[in-house]
Amino acid sequence: MNPRQTAKIASLVRRAQRGDEASFEQLFEYFFDKIFRYVRFRVDGADAPDLTSDVFTKVVEHLPRYKPQKNASFSAWIFRIAHNTVVDFYRKKRELLGLEDPETGELLVETVDDAPLPDKVVQKNWEHQKIHEALQTLPKGHREILELKFLEDFSNTEIAKITGKSEGNIRVIQLRALRALRKVFPEKKGEE
Repeated sequence: MNPRQTAKIASLVRRAQRGDEASFEQLFEYFFDKIFRYVRFRVDGADAPDLTSDVFTKVVEHLPRYKPQKNASFSAWIFRIAHNTVVDFYRKKRELLGLEDPETGELLVETVDDAPLPDKVVQKNWEHQKIHEALQTLPKGHREILELKFLEDFSNTEIAKITGKSEGNIRVIQLRALRALRKVFPEKKGEE
C-alpha cells in the first residue's frame, strides 16, 4: 500500500473510532472484497459470506480499542482478525465433528488439511485456474503467505503480524513456496 493510501486509511480509522459512520462505511467498502477473497480461499464458498460478516462484526466491536503500531498497518490488523476467524471456524468445525476434545483442544483423530478448494465459480480463465491449482499443491501455510504477499500486497512485517510467525520464517516460507511453484511452472526456453 502506498504512503498516501496508508495515510487515508489511518485518517478514516481515526474518524470511525470517534463514531463517524461514513468513515467506517468507506473502510468497509475498501476492505470488504479483500477480506472476502481472503476468507473464500480458505473455506467452502457457502461459509465465506458468513465468516466475512463475522470479521466485520469483530472489527466494529474492537475498533474503538485499535491502536496503530509502528510496524503494522490497519490492514494487517484487520487481516489478523480474518485469519483468527478462519482458524476459529475450523476449530469449531472439528469440535462439532467430534474430532477435537473440547476441554483440551487435542485432536482425537488425524485430520487432513482443513481448507477445501475454493469455489470454481471464481475462476475467470484457464491461466488463473492453473495458478490456483499450483497453489493448492503447496502446504496450507505456504499458500496463505504467498496469497498475502502477492494477492493482497502485504509486506513481510505485516504478514508476520497476521500469521504470528517471525519475519525470518516468512522469508524462508516464501522462498520455499516459490521454488515449489517453479517446479510446477518451469520456464519454457525460446519463449519470452
